[in-house]
Amino acid sequence: MENGRRKFLKIASHAIGGTLAAGVAAPVVGLAVHPWLKETVYGIEDFINIGKLDDFQVGIPKKMTITSSKMDAWNIFEGLVMGSVWVVRAEDNTLSVFSTNCPHLGCGIDWGADVNQFLCPCHGGVFDVNGRKISGPSPRDLYTFETKIENNNILVKYKKC
Repeated sequence: MENGRRKFLKIASHAIGGTLAAGVAAPVVGLAVHPWLKETVYGIEDFINIGKLDDFQVGIPKKMTITSSKMDAWNIFEGLVMGSVWVVRAEDNTLSVFSTNCPHLGCGIDWGADVNQFLCPCHGGVFDVNGRKISGPSPRDLYTFETKIENNNILVKYKKC
């Protein structure tokens, strides 16, 4: 009887110890695996569709809102507004996609159709239709986003800037 009780206690203590070890190891493994899951399982979009190429007139900037979806734990959020971009289509159908924020202090820039320039109302920044700095305190040209065209759809790799 003594031998059976010792054997039971040995097995029980190993089971409890193994359960505790697994409880400690699981978060560590989850932390290590999470970056891979984030890109594959969570559905984070690398390129976001902002419309058809035909929806953009040549040489006339068009402001577009970037929406995406996000999975957070068990919830899927569709149509989240991530930000905005200015899209300029050239005659050869190449695209320039610019941030709507001034590189100086992040103020919102607008297209001045009467002067054919992007204008920052905060500190007088001025940029041409190609996003190049013309005047003002901005340290550089407008930030551009990587784009590609697939099946006549414009895809933008959007990141907050």
